[in-house]
Amino acid sequence: MTRVLEIGGYAAAYAGRLFVHAGCDVVRVETRSPDPAWASGNAMDAFLHDGKRQASVEENTLTELANAADVVVVHMPGAGAVISLGFDQWKTPVKVAVTPFGRTGPRRNWRATPNVLLAMGGYTALMGDADREPLSLPGHYLEFQSGTLAYSAASSLLRSGEQKAVDIGMLETVMTLSQFTTVRWHCTGEHRTRHGSDFWFVTPSDLFRCADGWAYVNIVPTFWDAFTVFLDHPQLLVDPRFETNDLRMANRDALHEAVAAALAGVSVAEVNERAETCRVPVGVVKTLKDVLEDEHLAFRDFWQEVDTVDGPVRVPKPPYRIEAVKHA
Repeated sequence: MTRVLEIGGYAAAYAGRLFVHAGCDVVRVETRSPDPAWASGNAMDAFLHDGKRQASVEENTLTELANAADVVVVHMPGAGAVISLGFDQWKTPVKVAVTPFGRTGPRRNWRATPNVLLAMGGYTALMGDADREPLSLPGHYLEFQSGTLAYSAASSLLRSGEQKAVDIGMLETVMTLSQFTTVRWHCTGEHRTRHGSDFWFVTPSDLFRCADGWAYVNIVPTFWDAFTVFLDHPQLLVDPRFETNDLRMANRDALHEAVAAALAGVSVAEVNERAETCRVPVGVVKTLKDVLEDEHLAFRDFWQEVDTVDGPVRVPKPPYRIEAVKHA
């Protein structure tokens, strides 16, 4: 069984969670106080640490634990903190370090919270209403994305039999996730700006009020014909103002008014039914209770129960399944 040592913050913790899901033996070491959590500390423990073993650095040196592992993943606040652990001297075949700015370069020891890194990487400038303050992403999006890269890189090295150290900078992780923004700039010279819930480049793509809730639509040109049927307004299909996506963008206010009027009296249940029948990308906004009781997620065995100090709670599993390959 692959032995994994996880040290530090939420990026390492999420990588460790993915290794647990893959059937690895994961040992967790906390070398400092946990980072602030969007949810409670108990909630983060339930989500990230089920199935792991915990080791105390008072009973074991990090070097002993690292040298006994096949993989070590470290998430620390800077390159100096990684060095101080003894990272470079460990004989672990696969080592991964996650820091805000990477282990080299003039910013290698700069401190930065995820919201600062999201701002530096351009995410914050794109989120929120155009005439109000920009917003940042909630939750631990950046840490979990960095942890996913750590898991993917380490797994690739294990599979190939290579022994290497991986250096993941969280700012660079932010930059790799901006592919749509980058493509729009390089291919069309368009500079993205924030437009609230309106995706802007394809129309209609926005939130609309229904009779008893809200629905989000995201209609790329492929779905336009079916969307007019979904709205029960086939006349939009022959309206010269909406023949192409460029025309729909130029006349977005008129189109949004038509969509809003068409959905205003429709229940979310009917929206769901129409979307499924017409095969269009429309989703109703759900409460947490709705999500927990979602039939599709239940059928896919998405949830797991974890015992915590507050009793059993339901948490999501990783969003993929591992199944044995059947050979003919």
